[in-house]
Amino acid sequence: MSNLYWYSHSLKSYLTFSNQKVISKGFILVEEICSTPLFKQFLFQKDYQQIRVYLYVSEIQEEMYLFVQECDVKEVFIQNLKSKAFQGFHSDIFITEKEPLKIIAEIEKAMKYSEEDEYLHIYGQPSWHGDAFIVGNRAALQRLRDTINQALQFGEKKEVFFPEDEEGYSLYISCTDDSFDLSQLDPPYHDPDIFENRKPPVQAFKQYKFHD
Repeated sequence: MSNLYWYSHSLKSYLTFSNQKVISKGFILVEEICSTPLFKQFLFQKDYQQIRVYLYVSEIQEEMYLFVQECDVKEVFIQNLKSKAFQGFHSDIFITEKEPLKIIAEIEKAMKYSEEDEYLHIYGQPSWHGDAFIVGNRAALQRLRDTINQALQFGEKKEVFFPEDEEGYSLYISCTDDSFDLSQLDPPYHDPDIFENRKPPVQAFKQYKFHD
């Protein structure tokens, strides 16, 4: 089962943790464990597919988080959630630990909120031998470094960055092994006068699911 989890958070509902129900239409609750006063583990099943879910309140952030495991039924689970407290599962983390207290520590380590504005511009190669540029302020470059470190650890990582105009974008980073054939990917050039209909390098990713 995947170690990749997508999450949403609710600032208004963190005080209602004890009464919070996690229900998704069409999914059977197989197991619910309240491991600590602020952390619950769930195992749901739909047909023969199982999915793990974590509910956690961070007293540091004063927010309640719902983590949903990446799998074939993840999108259906999120779409069928009865709770309106959690919407927009666009952020993700890797959870590798199994023990509740270690899971909590892993979550808190990942939940780093910068008080600085973060701006990152990425300019790719227009054509062969063309220059590429990464321009960002210190906070954004530090987060880019952290994202690369996670890709080195887990094989891949996605992070949301913002350019100066605040139009956010997702940056996907894949750390391929030496046996991966890069020639199966489209060349990384974007000059429209030379290259048309460039396809994203989805073959380099295993954890993330891409849809047309």
